[in-house]
Amino acid sequence: MCAMILENAEKQADFANFFSKMTACFGDFAEFEAKIRQIADLAQIPLAEFEIDHLAVRMNDTQRAKQWYELLLTHANLLKESVVNGRPIALFTLYTPLTFCGKSVSIVELPFPKGKIYPQEGLEHIEIVIPFLTDETVAEWTKRICHQYALEQNPHITLKISQPTVLGEGLPNPTIAITTNYKTYCNNACLKIHPYDINTVIRSECVL
Repeated sequence: MCAMILENAEKQADFANFFSKMTACFGDFAEFEAKIRQIADLAQIPLAEFEIDHLAVRMNDTQRAKQWYELLLTHANLLKESVVNGRPIALFTLYTPLTFCGKSVSIVELPFPKGKIYPQEGLEHIEIVIPFLTDETVAEWTKRICHQYALEQNPHITLKISQPTVLGEGLPNPTIAITTNYKTYCNNACLKIHPYDINTVIRSECVL
């Protein structure tokens, strides 16, 4: 029993050290959480009802991307690395999940930069899952989500609807990205909605 308690204490201390390093690189998680909650509140999306699939970070240069990549490997497994819209994106599964907006989140997305300069590097968006209904098309899913939360009529938010493609993926993966007016809210975070969690998308991949 004493050995187990000691082992757990060591694991907790190890994760606390790792979390401190992540915070130093990615920014304050509590501040990012407050920004995401603000977006959800403005969009009238009840975060508590949905799975948070993963958190994502952004950076402006490849050297920093490599440093953050190596940092994540110290406390996570590389789940997948793909080329999406012309740039590598790595997905990591943390050994110890984070608690974010009351949800357990274990996946972190690290896209390598592609020329865009972000005003603030670090934590940038989260992705939640609102599943397809039976036999629902991408267009119908998008229309339903936008109508249910009156997203297109909401003057406080900006929408970007897209469908990134990854070679080999067997499922459609449309995205509804919600941001605010930065000058009004001083909020550069983004809340994205997908119909599938990332593990389901990965399992759909065909063997080429």
